[in-house]
Amino acid sequence: MTNSLAHKHPARIAEVRVPASTSNLGSGFDCCGLALNLYLSVRAVVATTSGERCRVEVFGEGSQSGPCDEQNLIYRAMCYVADREFLNLPPVQLTVRNEIPFASGLGSSGAAIVAGIALCASLSRLEISTDKMLRYATELEGHADNVAAALLGEFVINCISEDGEVFAVRSAWPKEIKVITVSPHFQLETKYARSILPETVTREDMIYNMQRVALFGAALAAKRYDLLWEAMQDRTHQSYRAQLVPGLAEALATPRMPGLLGIALSGSGPGVVALATHNFEEIGQTLASVFPKHQLRSTIRVLQVDVAGIQTQAHSDLIASALVEQTTGKC
Repeated sequence: MTNSLAHKHPARIAEVRVPASTSNLGSGFDCCGLALNLYLSVRAVVATTSGERCRVEVFGEGSQSGPCDEQNLIYRAMCYVADREFLNLPPVQLTVRNEIPFASGLGSSGAAIVAGIALCASLSRLEISTDKMLRYATELEGHADNVAAALLGEFVINCISEDGEVFAVRSAWPKEIKVITVSPHFQLETKYARSILPETVTREDMIYNMQRVALFGAALAAKRYDLLWEAMQDRTHQSYRAQLVPGLAEALATPRMPGLLGIALSGSGPGVVALATHNFEEIGQTLASVFPKHQLRSTIRVLQVDVAGIQTQAHSDLIASALVEQTTGKC
């Protein structure tokens, strides 16, 4: 069975822009996400004359690696939605412009999944709610923090019910707090970084983290930024993951300095995220200074919080078919 309306009136072109994200923010393991102004932009064109189901051309991060065919994560997310919604997905050409580094704790896989879900819906003229998009994205990603922030923008708290329903609440982020990320040139797969975590935690550690994730939200709401340092402490995941990357434990142990509000792993690592109100360059350089001691280079970014979340646009332009025939997508 296929969605006949989508089949009769398909879009010819769909475009999407999805922000990067950081997650956890220390104590908020699997429940806090923050959208950042690095972007994955994808243009999908229906390739009616193509003999391939998918062809991908990548510019920017990942242009020298990663699959450029049906194994691409963006396309796999498109297929997932098509299967769940009983849609016929036409052959497509994907042109990807990516600013988000892979396996660096900045939500690259979450952004790709969200992009694919939105592109499938746009090309198929499928009216899909944000709640359903979030559920599909969480099913694919395995956790909701990055995909929720990518979809909604700003600061997002999420939780998942026993039957798999995902609840997410977006909150405004203080404009005066910027995000410094330091990404060592060391790829760490999220799946592996999750696999090393213990199956259980003590009651004391559970209470410790619950207190601090509650304090984080309260401190933001009350503009008590002096409390964020304590609110970003963690006993459930950071100490285990810090052992996987040379220098990471030292970076996380950076002492307080002017402008610095708090430090945490960015997602599952290997990147470090710092919240700050000023003195951004010195903070970034200080965090990055530990990695050369371990023969690792790193990239420092001073980012703002994205407030828009995902942005999509669909076109029915007949020019699309001619456009795709002239393109020979490649990696």
